[in-house]
Amino acid sequence: MVSFSIIIITHGREDLLLKCLESLHPAVENWQLILVANGIPLSDSTISRANTLTSEVAILDLPSRQSPGKAKNLARELVKYEWTFFLGEDVYLLPKYFETVLPILSQNKVDVLGGPDIPAKKMNYLAEAHAMALSSPFCTGKTFARHRSFGKLLESTDEKKLSSRNLWVRSALFNDLRFPEDYLQNEEISVLLDLEGHGAKIFYHPLLMVGHFRSSNIASIFSSSFLSGFYRSQIIKEKSISGEFHFWLPSIFVLGHLLVIFYPYWFLFFGRLYFCLILMMGLSLASRRRNILLFPMITFFHYFIVFSYGLGFLSYRLGYRGKIIDIKSST
Repeated sequence: MVSFSIIIITHGREDLLLKCLESLHPAVENWQLILVANGIPLSDSTISRANTLTSEVAILDLPSRQSPGKAKNLARELVKYEWTFFLGEDVYLLPKYFETVLPILSQNKVDVLGGPDIPAKKMNYLAEAHAMALSSPFCTGKTFARHRSFGKLLESTDEKKLSSRNLWVRSALFNDLRFPEDYLQNEEISVLLDLEGHGAKIFYHPLLMVGHFRSSNIASIFSSSFLSGFYRSQIIKEKSISGEFHFWLPSIFVLGHLLVIFYPYWFLFFGRLYFCLILMMGLSLASRRRNILLFPMITFFHYFIVFSYGLGFLSYRLGYRGKIIDIKSST
């Protein structure tokens, strides 16, 4: 029989957390819910709701906000069961999630498992456009499959398809591993790469979907994209990873803006070509979402996210080690 502990790190967004909790209905007896109040205490009503889901609820109340890695490491010390399920406070499980995942978790060949975080229902205009842009290969490159479901079968994969908000890991694998505590983002990528290096068998299932409420706050989107680039750059350097040129492309994109000074003709040429590509992708994604009015903002977010990511990537490479502002996500 499969047993698992669910870890949710939360920071004041109890409206989204409650939606997440409402989606947790596993058909198993042995499961544990660990809620980490990261700097902001949980209300009594939320704790009461959590206690109706399972008899094994652990509340870890951190008086001051900690990095995601440190919060997860502290939560890991409370895990009791075979599997650890890292779940975001801003996601909810889609129907039949547990019907799909439980048979997979019982297979010995699986050590790490994940699925896509697709756009949640009933988001506002900016949040929906943000979510759709992230599902484009012209925006998030090889990691776009984290945000879009393809196919129906279990497949072997690596960290590029796995989302930190929908991640299953065999608990025993953490005996010798910890999340980096000095990262403000991307801490799960570092651990997944370490697991790959230890020979862990990593899988992705496109039907293990969670709905993800994305931010509509432009400053928050910039911060998240910048930090993603910054820490991806740090990970590549610290782990001496080669052959990942595609992660450098956004930084080349940022530097390409210098063409406007030295070669304005070529800047306009490549600029128009890029604009046509993201415009067509924006139209395609808006049509898929059945809301054609989304396409202008989807197109804008393609540019904005790639530029912000590239700026973060370059900042680390150029030696920036100053204070990085982590703006709390907002919907």
